[in-house]
Amino acid sequence: MYTTHSPVYMAWSDMQFWFGFLLLFCGLSLHRIGPAFKRNNFGKPLLLLGFVLIFLPSSQLSSIEDDLFIFMVDNLPWVFLSSSGIYFVLYGSQIYWENANSIKILGILLILSSWIYFFTFTSESFDEDLLLIIANLFGMLITFIYLIWLIKFIESRTPKVAESLPLSESEKKYVTSILKRNLEGNVDED
Repeated sequence: MYTTHSPVYMAWSDMQFWFGFLLLFCGLSLHRIGPAFKRNNFGKPLLLLGFVLIFLPSSQLSSIEDDLFIFMVDNLPWVFLSSSGIYFVLYGSQIYWENANSIKILGILLILSSWIYFFTFTSESFDEDLLLIIANLFGMLITFIYLIWLIKFIESRTPKVAESLPLSESEKKYVTSILKRNLEGNVDED
């Protein structure tokens, strides 16, 4: 009886593939820390480099990585449409009592088009699992309706805060002295 051993080494294309995932998650983490930190500037380039390393392999991938790569490429269009739609819906949501309804509508249309794309091109076992798909859609619809109701409920209960008054001259001098003391080490002005 012959036994097959897995290779002791990993191919360069496989390392590139997994390193792309590492850079993708590092870029996402750096991008999410916010604009207050200088490291935020490295987030988007690392995200882009991660995508390039994942989706442009240097040579043929091994079987497991190739299966994952094919799965990701097959699902990339509807995932991109859905992610873009979710981003636009969140971006167009009410922030500081300003609505961007056109952006929200665009986001909802992108989400709906991602569902249509998924069920048209990606879902190959539609006939076999019709009952399961209908049950899942019903559950997603109930969850979506509940989420909309919950957001409306929370927004209706949040009181509006009046604008604060500008700083007086004494307050401006006090804040300026604190900033100078902390940033420049200048303690002689209080």
